[in-house]
Amino acid sequence: MNREELIDLIPAYALGALEPELSSEIERLLEADPEARALLTEYESVAAHLVALAPVRPAPEQLQLDLRERLAARRQARPARALLPRRLPRGWLAAAAILAVVLGALAILWLRDAGEPASPDGARALYTELIALDGARRFAVVPGEVDPDVTGELVVSPAGDRAVIRVEALPALPDENVFQLWLIDTEGARTSGGLFGRAADQAAVYIEVPLAAPLEAYQAFGVSLEPAGGSPYPDRPTGPRVFSVPVNS
Repeated sequence: MNREELIDLIPAYALGALEPELSSEIERLLEADPEARALLTEYESVAAHLVALAPVRPAPEQLQLDLRERLAARRQARPARALLPRRLPRGWLAAAAILAVVLGALAILWLRDAGEPASPDGARALYTELIALDGARRFAVVPGEVDPDVTGELVVSPAGDRAVIRVEALPALPDENVFQLWLIDTEGARTSGGLFGRAADQAAVYIEVPLAAPLEAYQAFGVSLEPAGGSPYPDRPTGPRVFSVPVNS
């Protein structure tokens, strides 16, 4: 990509919305281009405050914190360099700020729509409701690489629009890790379903699956072990698989 095309991608880079390959190109530009670094600073200043603009139904707190942490980590990782003494044109900065707000709002909407597993009590109540329904479908949990003793089941409503996983024998969760739910569609694309933990005295964990489409749109669900804050990528895990639930092979 040429410089102007990369400059146009800086707002998405500031929000952590680019693929790794594009991010690497942006970072090479930032190393050599003070004007690009100045522009990134302006975008990050706006993006850092976007969480406060969340709608009435905000993104889950853990995911909001994750967005803040990514922005802070990127600032710390980038070596300090002198910025250009001149400011960018006022009109350009205004347009840049508006674009960053729009992109950030979309990111927050994505986080909100990606959902977070419901509270344990809510998911447990839904599980009890679903298993009592005639025609409810049940699928077995398949343990992954972390612990072969993980067992459980997925229960889905007859209409295929509500689902809960009940899982037992989840491994102990270190302070620096979190479990992350993934929804895998029939094309193999992964979407985060949110983060959750496990209390030390919790025998069974109930996880509501935030279905965005009927069950037939998915091939499987799964849970990975991720660093605190979850996977840095919105479309794939980085840690080992804890368990999976195939639903449409």
